[in-house]
Amino acid sequence: MATTRTVATKNRIADNGEPKKQTTPTRLLEIPPLQQEEIELILVGDRPLMVNNKMNVAEEIADTYGGPGGKAASRIKRKATPDEAYARAFYVMPSSKHAPPNLKAEYGIPASGLKKCADKAIRTTGITDNTSVGEIAKSFFVLADEGGLIGIKFDRLERDIRPVNVGSGQKTVPQMRHRPMFYGWSLKIRLVYNPLKVTPESLANLFNHAGQYIGLCEMRAEKKQGECGGFIVQASKTIK
Repeated sequence: MATTRTVATKNRIADNGEPKKQTTPTRLLEIPPLQQEEIELILVGDRPLMVNNKMNVAEEIADTYGGPGGKAASRIKRKATPDEAYARAFYVMPSSKHAPPNLKAEYGIPASGLKKCADKAIRTTGITDNTSVGEIAKSFFVLADEGGLIGIKFDRLERDIRPVNVGSGQKTVPQMRHRPMFYGWSLKIRLVYNPLKVTPESLANLFNHAGQYIGLCEMRAEKKQGECGGFIVQASKTIK
């Protein structure tokens, strides 16, 4: 909490030799030093993780429908093949020496997605007043490994093929989607947090709620399908 102190002001003499009228003392706000600590959490998936790189999907749509309104008459490039669409669905680490869907490639998920997942989980813990929810959300952030991504480890990778409805209302059109599905996956994440607001134990608890009630990426627990993206916190370690 910021503290205050009052600074006395000197009497000043006006040009006519008369003392100037006393002014209100200056009130200074003293801001305490920044306090931050870092914690490492290991998240282990208890449900498969389905990934879909939304940026690449948006680029594919732009490449296929170039004109206003996305009308068929405005197509400027050919539609991607299923193999191309599948390869573009991955989040690839910038340092990866292999391209998707090679099993030797290095894959990840956006750090921003983990932050959103945890923020949405705050209310599932029983804390529902807006002030507390806002304070918790602002008390920590997730560090990316590289390129805004957090690297993912996995035992098995499969190609998931299923139809999805594209569009809204009566204009929805079913289309087949080819997306990566990771099994036996885990993430090692680093959090920077304010120790005056939350504890390492509270953050581990929050991410356990996030893994069970919100989830990550496609068809996560937060959505109606809810069969993918679940995880638990296996371990935590404070980084000095």
